Amino acid sequence: MFSKRQAIQLLATGNLVPTLHYGIYAINWWMFIDRKMPNEKKQMCIPLRLNMRVQLELNKTKFIVCIVSAEDNMKPGYVCESDVAAKIYLSASEAVNKTYNNLFNNKTRYSGPSVLVDKLSILIINLGNSNDNMSGYQSSFIYKYQDKQSLFIQKIERKYCYIEVFQNKEKVAFYHDASPTDVWKKTGILKNYNGSILFGIEHPVTINALKNYVESPICSVNEWGNIEVMSQAFEKHLKRKISVVGLNWHKFFIEWKEQESNIIELIMHLKPLYPLDHEFTDRELRAWRKMMKSVDCTNITPYKKQELKPEFWTCSVDFNNESNALLYLFNKNLLNGVDKKEAEFIKENNRLKMIIEKFWRSFKETIKANKCGWDGKQRILSIIVENFGHREIQRNLVISNDLINAAKKFSRVNGITEYTSERT
Repeated sequence: MFSKRQAIQLLATGNLVPTLHYGIYAINWWMFIDRKMPNEKKQMCIPLRLNMRVQLELNKTKFIVCIVSAEDNMKPGYVCESDVAAKIYLSASEAVNKTYNNLFNNKTRYSGPSVLVDKLSILIINLGNSNDNMSGYQSSFIYKYQDKQSLFIQKIERKYCYIEVFQNKEKVAFYHDASPTDVWKKTGILKNYNGSILFGIEHPVTINALKNYVESPICSVNEWGNIEVMSQAFEKHLKRKISVVGLNWHKFFIEWKEQESNIIELIMHLKPLYPLDHEFTDRELRAWRKMMKSVDCTNITPYKKQELKPEFWTCSVDFNNESNALLYLFNKNLLNGVDKKEAEFIKENNRLKMIIEKFWRSFKETIKANKCGWDGKQRILSIIVENFGHREIQRNLVISNDLINAAKKFSRVNGITEYTSERT
């Protein structure tokens, strides 16, 4: 083993692949490292990213190690590019050691990374929905089952908790019950642990992650080209909310990223994806907004959103400058279709609506209170009957068609007459 610490250079970051890093064998695709902080001990989860490449130098010879998929995607494999045979190994240390030995014909070993874990290292695969009894939550760990090393997959779906036990790729056991504690009792193992602890849902890290889960984006703008990662956001927010079959939703983000400006107007950018006669519903637009937020977009509209008004979004990480620029244009009345004085018009419009409602209410009460019967009612109604539509009068005064027709006839025969109520 070398006594000197070897310098390692990252050549390629590789990719997070949902089916590997968040699938049932996700436990194999992450490393767990304990780090001591000033006041606490934290566990770091580091992904072993597919196609990640690192370079190190031993005996003045450079070795490049690449992470690949092994054993039918169950585990990561490691290939040393200096190895003529290009054999896949199950650890980076083994890949370097074997290649080094073949090149230099000795038994010198390169020490791999030191990993310190607890007896049970629980990987949270999916946090689920905290507002729906944690439905969708998944976690996993490796432990012995019937004297064989096994993978335990734990799930919460609607009202039930599930445990699946795998040995290699074969499911050897399945349990379900109403709570984590009850379902773990059925397994007959790990009896000293509370079921919620084994599921990982009571761990402070999980609780804290759940609080931040809604606000945390699924990916950054740099990952928009990765359809597998983007599909997570689509499945979660948009898939069941759009009415158009086969919509090319991914094109929306690719064209946004490729344009010169980071800013888009939502409806204008959406329209090319849809048929010409498509009308957007509030439900559909809310889903698009959630989708955009989940992939690191920001709403920078400089005014309170109103129907049929432009809505601006940016994909820039540093969005403050763009937000301030839009706010300046808005304050100077330079945004087309957006009037800073809109609130004043709305206020005046509401005032006029109140006057109109007061007019109809007063007229309705006058007809109702009239004591001269049918003749008196038609005389009152004749004052306005020619100035308003039949349906409008009926809707606001709630009177019969016969009375309206009688008032029209009276008006045409006698004209608008002055009505004087009789005093009793």
